[in-house]
Amino acid sequence: MSWHKAMAAAALLLLGACAQQAGTQGAAPAGGFQPRQLEIANLSQGYNRTFEQSFTEAPFAKGAMSVVATENGELQTYDLVPCQGGAAICAGSLTGPAVRLVRTPDWSVVQGLYGRTFWLSHGGDGYLERNGQLVPLTWEAQITGTGDGSLPSLETPYRHG
Repeated sequence: MSWHKAMAAAALLLLGACAQQAGTQGAAPAGGFQPRQLEIANLSQGYNRTFEQSFTEAPFAKGAMSVVATENGELQTYDLVPCQGGAAICAGSLTGPAVRLVRTPDWSVVQGLYGRTFWLSHGGDGYLERNGQLVPLTWEAQITGTGDGSLPSLETPYRHG
């Protein structure tokens, strides 16, 4: 058998193996995992949280925040202010109505101010909930230009600004 005939026979065998493999797309490879599990976009949720929390700002980390959302076609703004020594979030100022801040692994939740629930995530976004309807929101610390920046930070007893 010549070298060329041996290569042709090997190529035919490989093509046959590929055709067999194509017929078993749902089966797990010998390693016990699907190829889609190796994709970079399919990272574990814990890793995504760690990455996001390492490189983006946490809600209230720099103190008072301004929140902007569109409700019924109109732009609405809300001021959320850490108060009572960081134990609560107040509406509008340090003396406004206060509610407790609830932190989960993915959200900082402020429920009850302005008749709404604010679902705030790292990085300046989240959702505003009213009457069971969710609308996207954006938030920014007031120290970065959305207010006077004179209110205390939730994370430290020192003034910022």
